[in-house]
Amino acid sequence: MSSHSLLHLLQLRVLRWVALTIGAPALWACTSRALETPTVTPTQVRYHQVSGPINRNIDILFMIDDSSSMSAMQTKLQTQLPTFMNVLEGLPMVPSLHIAVVSSDMGAPSDQQASIGCSATGDDGVFFSQPEGACTATGLAPGATFISDEDNHPNFSGDIAQVFQCIALLGQGGCGFEHQLASIDRALGADGRGPAPAASAGFLRREAYLGIVLLTNEDDCSAPPETNLYSLNGGAQDLTNPLGPIANYRCNRFGHLCRDGAGPLQEPPLNPPADAKAGTMPGAMPTLALTDCEPNEAGMLTPVGRFVSDIKALKPDPDNQILVAAVAGPVTPYAVDWVQDPGQPPGQLWPQIEHACGPTSDGSFADPSVRISQFVRAFGQNGVMSSICDPSYASAMQNIAEHLIQFIQPTCVDAHLQTNSRGNPDCAVDNHLTVNGMTRDIAVPACAENGNVAPCWSLTAGGTNCAAGTLELAVSTDPNNPNPEFLSSTIECAICTPGSPGKPGSPPPGC
Repeated sequence: MSSHSLLHLLQLRVLRWVALTIGAPALWACTSRALETPTVTPTQVRYHQVSGPINRNIDILFMIDDSSSMSAMQTKLQTQLPTFMNVLEGLPMVPSLHIAVVSSDMGAPSDQQASIGCSATGDDGVFFSQPEGACTATGLAPGATFISDEDNHPNFSGDIAQVFQCIALLGQGGCGFEHQLASIDRALGADGRGPAPAASAGFLRREAYLGIVLLTNEDDCSAPPETNLYSLNGGAQDLTNPLGPIANYRCNRFGHLCRDGAGPLQEPPLNPPADAKAGTMPGAMPTLALTDCEPNEAGMLTPVGRFVSDIKALKPDPDNQILVAAVAGPVTPYAVDWVQDPGQPPGQLWPQIEHACGPTSDGSFADPSVRISQFVRAFGQNGVMSSICDPSYASAMQNIAEHLIQFIQPTCVDAHLQTNSRGNPDCAVDNHLTVNGMTRDIAVPACAENGNVAPCWSLTAGGTNCAAGTLELAVSTDPNNPNPEFLSSTIECAICTPGSPGKPGSPPPGC
């Protein structure tokens, strides 16, 4: 082809690394981008390149806060779980799903264990798979610890949404020092503390996309197992204790940095303003508005960055394989209020964080989610935040599900293809294969030109997965590499640009 025949090279970089399963039949690559209608010009040829994964497996972990006051918000979530499932199950190409539920309760080791209402280790990241709430039977097969619906072989009976609802209403008896991020880390075996709990076995598929969804109305208070954050440490349960009273405010004070006006970033204060008068009653003190709050990565809590690194390390291409979503409180407003110190004379005031939203008419409320928000934002365009104070979670569940299905959209190629001298589409396909940590590119021939000997590629019209005027790419399994660690494919085709023939001459050959 002469240089004047080439209109341009358009590259859509949508690489997402995935793996193949042993013995899988034809596998499907994907991209969600629609092809732009070209401007009508004399008929010419341009090259179009798209890249994507070739599986539809999604593993979804729901972290549900089960601390006190979460009942109303869990009920709203349960009501909308069918919305979430209907989006996934309504696809023409239904995903292969794993769904698990874990609580926020990782305990709180303390020298006051009996009085703080927390055990030392809590649920320790173990999946919930027994009937919760009003249901009496989950429908899960005996011994199943999570929902699995792979290739029309479910491990449950009945409707998947009802099974999900039955295991997701965790109640509000969990530890009030929530460890949302640590619980996720432990459940997935990403925290460096050894293998994941036995209940997690088989949940994570190395080739699958990973979705993590959090429902919580307080910020993360994850601390290392050896912490003394939840103890009196020989002090008193009042403001004379260097850490302050054992209360949720410790999570804010040692987990956040904020500005007071134009001042520097610093810990939220422990003591009332110096000009507070003795005998001042609660409600008479002005609240302290703080701004620009961010996680204190050098404080007593486990750094948010460590959780981000742990989760991203689970996948070779985390930017395109992991979705993190949270239905939580907003980051602002962030204000400190003052309440009466229990058991002390009037005027002995404790600090507490005001709610960032609510309480609403249904009892929903949330404190500022500084650490949770930072965790979600670390996943860029695949980080989704919604407010837990919304009257319904329908739009949140719809949005999260739609983000997840973007991972498994098929690869659709413009049908206006130039043909080669053999009458077949003028396309080239490469597999990007990772084995033993090494990635290499392998050219894949067209099935029409090699007698359908795998691995080979084909383009099919008339399916339900691609729009009119496009073709869907299929790449068959490589028998020499039936189970690589990761695999993606790239297709580059010569596209005929519609229009009138140029003058002088005629359309390029094959158009």
